[in-house]
Amino acid sequence: MTTIRADQIEQVAYTLLCHASIELPPDVERALRKAWEKEANPTGKAYFKAILDNLGIARRDRVPLCQDTGVPMYYVTLGSAVSVEGHLRQAFVNATSRATADTPLRQQVTNPLTNENPGTNVGWQMPPVFFDYLDGADYVEILAVPKGGGAELKWSCVVPIPGAPKEETILKTVIDAVSMPGGEPCTPTIVGVAVGGFGLDYTEQLARKAIYRTPLNSRNPDPKVAALEDKLYTALNQLGIGPLGVGGETTCLAVHMEIAGTHSAVFPIAVAFYCWASRYSRARIHGSGEVEYLTHPHLGER
Repeated sequence: MTTIRADQIEQVAYTLLCHASIELPPDVERALRKAWEKEANPTGKAYFKAILDNLGIARRDRVPLCQDTGVPMYYVTLGSAVSVEGHLRQAFVNATSRATADTPLRQQVTNPLTNENPGTNVGWQMPPVFFDYLDGADYVEILAVPKGGGAELKWSCVVPIPGAPKEETILKTVIDAVSMPGGEPCTPTIVGVAVGGFGLDYTEQLARKAIYRTPLNSRNPDPKVAALEDKLYTALNQLGIGPLGVGGETTCLAVHMEIAGTHSAVFPIAVAFYCWASRYSRARIHGSGEVEYLTHPHLGER
């Protein structure tokens, strides 16, 4: 059993959140550049150019790349061979308040009843921290996500009638979920899809986690799921919604689907989005103390 200190977890979470707010994962930026290069609609091409220019300015000036700096959240994988010394959840609270002050991030977390705003993006059970466990691993993996409101508010979850044809229903449900809001989720988006799970909160969470699969647009190892991902990616980009809804060839940058076992009488499908500003950063803290930055490797060169 190896020990990782909570203060090291705090520092890594702080670094990830600060950086995720300023610089997209390289594969996401490459996908946006590719979309710009192939875009035939002049208005859509101009929008992509503005997005890419914005990314360059944010990186150069070390400022957030979107005015909606989101609500910080974390996905944490704890290896079973790791013991954490100190207060684990408090590490993420501290990291969030520090990153809010230092980046700086917009002070967005408020009391839902009184609108009280402490100016730290923490309080009232915030930030959300989702834990998973991995047998045999001797590391802690942290994914920091400053999740903006525009895309988050467009998620959907449906339970089709029993006996509905599976593939046809999945395709129609996802295409409808992308078509209805048009450009409102700040297209082009990464689309996360989950099929199965029980209850629906689990299905929804699987769809959200699917968004952050790396590398971008990698396929599910299940060939049946991968085939659905391919069909959806093609169909969604034929909708013509384009960047910010102005029309164009790229409506989604990727489709990532996960499946889970479910009650035999139900067939839930959840669809979640992340906007073109798909900000996230991931790192592992190994039992040796080494920090491995996975989405932004250059952070380890500092």
